[in-house]
Amino acid sequence: MAKLEDYKELDDSEIVTIVEDNIKMSVGYYDSDLSRERQKVTQYMNASLPKPAHDGNSKYVSQTVFDAVSSMSAALLETFSAGNKICKFTPQGPEDVEMAAVCTAYTDYQLFRMNDAFGVFRDVITNGLTSRVGIAKVFWDERFEDEISEFDSLTQDELDMLLAEDDIELEDSETNELGLISGTIIKKVDKSQVCIETVPPEQFLIQPQATSLDVNFLAHREPKTISELREMYPDYQDKIDRIGDHEDIQLETDPEILARHEDIGADRGFNATGYQDQVRTVLVYEAYIMLDPQGTGIAKLHKVCKAGNILLDIQQVDRHPFLAFAPLPIPHSFYGANFADKLIHTQNAKTVLTRSILDSAVIANNPRYIVVKGGLSNPRELISNKVGGIVNTTRPDAISPMPQASLNPFVFQTIQLLDEDLENNTGVSKLSQGLNKDAISKQNSAAMVEQLATMSQQRQKIIARNFANQFVKPLFHEIYRLCVENEDQEKIVELSGSYVGINPSTWNEKRDVMIELRLGYGEQQKEAEKLLALHSLFSQDPSIQPLYGLEGRYQMLKSVLEQQGILNVEDYLTPPEQLPPPQPDPAAEMQMQMQQKQLELQERQTALAERRLEHDQLIAAGKMETDQVKVQAQHALQSDNQDLKEAQFEHKVRIDEGELEILRRTDDVRGIASPTG
Repeated sequence: MAKLEDYKELDDSEIVTIVEDNIKMSVGYYDSDLSRERQKVTQYMNASLPKPAHDGNSKYVSQTVFDAVSSMSAALLETFSAGNKICKFTPQGPEDVEMAAVCTAYTDYQLFRMNDAFGVFRDVITNGLTSRVGIAKVFWDERFEDEISEFDSLTQDELDMLLAEDDIELEDSETNELGLISGTIIKKVDKSQVCIETVPPEQFLIQPQATSLDVNFLAHREPKTISELREMYPDYQDKIDRIGDHEDIQLETDPEILARHEDIGADRGFNATGYQDQVRTVLVYEAYIMLDPQGTGIAKLHKVCKAGNILLDIQQVDRHPFLAFAPLPIPHSFYGANFADKLIHTQNAKTVLTRSILDSAVIANNPRYIVVKGGLSNPRELISNKVGGIVNTTRPDAISPMPQASLNPFVFQTIQLLDEDLENNTGVSKLSQGLNKDAISKQNSAAMVEQLATMSQQRQKIIARNFANQFVKPLFHEIYRLCVENEDQEKIVELSGSYVGINPSTWNEKRDVMIELRLGYGEQQKEAEKLLALHSLFSQDPSIQPLYGLEGRYQMLKSVLEQQGILNVEDYLTPPEQLPPPQPDPAAEMQMQMQQKQLELQERQTALAERRLEHDQLIAAGKMETDQVKVQAQHALQSDNQDLKEAQFEHKVRIDEGELEILRRTDDVRGIASPTG
């Protein structure tokens, strides 16, 4: 066992040797068995195979492989690039909802606006279906462009201030008689961005018996001209001059590349012999390998670029830039099963059977003849197929058609069995393609047809989910990480119809991606109808209406439009935060004023009525008080009258008593004065 002190540093030649050893081990299998398989699949896709058994037979070739691959690719492309937002970042909490939406929109912007997402998806899916695995490369493309602008009549101080800005250089200038300076400047503009490229199958190498992309060695080999290398590595011109033809296999002669261009007659690569050396092509390897160049005892992932036996660059990296999609994965294997290769036997069988039908029809219409020797005056007359032509014979039985075996009726049943077997193998049925006229009839309900179509798409859904989880989800993660790691300045971009300031350097390093995958017979229409039903329910239920505000209505209708494939939602719906303050309606304002006037009039009438009531109450109270005083006065008067009457009566009684006393006294006096007394 080696000790730490036994490890030593590696020089450039040793690093190149290690990389070449890994390349040779990887090329051994992938440039033999896999390459021949891909070549055969490509020829069947182009309908070059199977070839006719004889020159006189029918040249018909079934398009089974092409139809199945095209149908599966179309279904997946419709799902992932038809304008629907299939991925979004999930918020970490309620306070992160808006930021997660911005990150989702910007990542989607980088994928579909700054890159050709449709082309990437198309190539990766097709490569996966025909070459076992589709490979894409996601990296940060750092590049700068020079913008030339002119300035006129500036002072020296103004020019110094202008040149003090970053990435601005003076190209040319002249000073006039007034001392003012005019000229041109060059500004280096940063055009760096996330770049997504599809890697052709023959250009990707990985260590043998790999189970995933997490391996000790993988590489991307690509033909580059000497001119391209000089632009890529301006500091290594001397190394580039030493690059020879080496023993590298030129990819232009690879069998699968030749098969790919065979149908258009461009199966020969460019030959730079006798041409300028600047356009000479060399094979450049960009390898990602676990190395310990410093001899520290710990191997780490390094990016090694080499051409021939020359090491162009080496640097330590955190991760490789490759993403892979295997439509039919095999457990514990990086390369899955070949979708197209499994259909070759069906194409061979259908081609042979269909050719037999066509050959039988041709023979029935143009049979071979038995001719008695000497029975024809001119044999050329029989060979000629001129309509209405005459054949001169010397005897009546000179010509008779050769007996021909009739076509076996089981041929048509066998073709039907092959079609059923094709549907079972691929999961792409005639029903899902809308080609089965017997299933779509008046006797079958729409629900039945929809259910059958959905059942036939189960394998498509599984492949779509593989593509979503193996490729799309990691792709979103990688785009997000590259933006966070490399963009350090705020950008103004158009997101969702409005211009937003974006600064990815302030975002979290990693977010969770959620995939919204819908693949089926009208599933998006169903989702839109479900949302519309919820919108109607929320709008009509009085108890829910207070909870279903303007923001909720906008989000609901926005989701409905997006499910229908309408991405420019802001052209039809204005976000609530962008709505202007509500302006009063003149008619409503007039009506409100009239109502206010009526209310004021009613208030005045009510106040007047209250005052009138108070006045009436005061009058009634005064009247009542007057009546009470009057009653009291009358009562006092009556009392006084009664007292007067009583006083008068008492006075009368006293008078009467006085008179009686006087009369009594008078009688007494009279009695004394009478003689008889």
